[in-house]
Amino acid sequence: PDRLGIHVDRLQRFILAVRDRMYENPYHNWMHVFDVTRTVYSLAHMSGVLGRLTDWERMGLITATLCHDLEHPGVNNLFLSKSNSALAKMYKDAQVLEKHHSLRAFELMVDEEVDLLRGLNTS
Repeated sequence: PDRLGIHVDRLQRFILAVRDRMYENPYHNWMHVFDVTRTVYSLAHMSGVLGRLTDWERMGLITATLCHDLEHPGVNNLFLSKSNSALAKMYKDAQVLEKHHSLRAFELMVDEEVDLLRGLNTS
């Protein structure tokens, strides 16, 4: 993280903020996120893929795995659409959960308390 200009304390705040925003449902919960992140990292490492990625690509991989189900309500897109949920209306019934996870991840990265993206080394 340091080579990217991301201080460890900000990365820790980000990870803890993701954990705090995961709902307590039977499958899409913090343990699922942790398992997916650990599994993807392990597979990328054992296969040699991790060593071929740039620092930015590694950061993107880990961020994506951490946030892939951020704030998952425990139901699928079809349920959200058919129940006329607020999320389905917000995202116009198209890729509701995917858009929500992505939006919330970006909002979290720029949140004042997390501040993950401040001072990034873009060179």
